[in-house]
Amino acid sequence: MPRYAISDIHGCPKTFRALLQQLDFSKADELFLLGDYVDKGPDSYSIIEYIWQLQSEGYTVKCLRGNHEQMFVNEVMRGEHSGVIPIRHHQEVCRWMLTLPYYLETPGYFLVHAGLNFRHPDPLEATYDMLWIRYWYDEIDRDWLGDRIIVHGHTPEPMTSVRFGISKMREAQRVCIDSGCAHSYKGMGYLTALNLDSGEGTFVRFGE
Repeated sequence: MPRYAISDIHGCPKTFRALLQQLDFSKADELFLLGDYVDKGPDSYSIIEYIWQLQSEGYTVKCLRGNHEQMFVNEVMRGEHSGVIPIRHHQEVCRWMLTLPYYLETPGYFLVHAGLNFRHPDPLEATYDMLWIRYWYDEIDRDWLGDRIIVHGHTPEPMTSVRFGISKMREAQRVCIDSGCAHSYKGMGYLTALNLDSGEGTFVRFGE
């Protein structure tokens, strides 16, 4: 039963489906999605619909909250109308996003959208940082972390950098798997899946 992690799909349903197809994702597998399902790409609501469909069909899909989900929730709660999700779906999507946890754990790994604030007395209480933090690698508390690896997204990197990070993740005890699916910057424009059991990365180019 392989375990996979994917982050920062950002409204790219065609690429997401292509990646799951390449993985041959099945009901025997476990999929962790690390947030940022919406914004930037062509069709945010289709991502959420597809996640709901997979879950309703019996696939094991566990979802985290990203900063873009939090921004959407904040807009809806202020009474604003985001164009990212059709207005008629705002309330149901908002209710779902509010149920999403800030982190998940699976044997050998700690999964979070952006990272952890190790300056905080208890990193698990620093939920804002789990959505927004950047440049925290030098502060990792390895005594707190134990033998786990932190897997995160949020800060996009070129695909080659993500590939290299995956190859070094066991010694570094952290890895970013956001390869900028919805970005057009040089080297980005990929969606990454990390096999948490084999330690292998799978990459699909945006639009494929």
